Amino acid sequence: MNGSLRKLLLLAAVSAVGLLTLGAATASAHGGGGCKGGGGASASSLVTAAAKQLNVTRAKLKGAIVDAADAYIDSEVASGDIDSGEAADLKDRADDDLGFAIKLSKTKTVAANLGITVAALNTGFSAARKALYTAKIDKALANGDITAAEAADLKSELDDATLPGYKAVGYGGFDLGYGGGGPSRGFHR
Repeated sequence: MNGSLRKLLLLAAVSAVGLLTLGAATASAHGGGGCKGGGGASASSLVTAAAKQLNVTRAKLKGAIVDAADAYIDSEVASGDIDSGEAADLKDRADDDLGFAIKLSKTKTVAANLGITVAALNTGFSAARKALYTAKIDKALANGDITAAEAADLKSELDDATLPGYKAVGYGGFDLGYGGGGPSRGFHR
């Protein structure tokens, strides 16, 4: 097997482990759906890592996200797509499920709530995803699942990858998004 193919397969394996972890943990924690973040880590872990990158408290970032989700829900009520009872249920879910709140929120609203640019928010989340993936590679190395050379190759590939920012949609092996069931009926992003 040539070196490039081996690196690709290793990268795919690390990604697959993260995605499998993501699905199993989400199903057990949330009764289905899926609200995971960086490399099999919870959305909560991703937000914690992003808060460090953005130099804000985790509570401030979480509040900005939940407030943005609530604003989106309010806009759906105002447009007549959902009723106030559904809105209350969705807001409760957004308060309890950070991955769901991220899914509903709009990037520009979260950035505005933090008083930063969309670019800064995306950069912070991209750096957080990289940190979470790096930790996953380091753990695989420490567990003996990969060699030091394979870890170095994976980190090199990670350095070359363009990781998603706040919203993670369609990034192949580096999609650390919030898979699973989408928002309630009537929600169209």
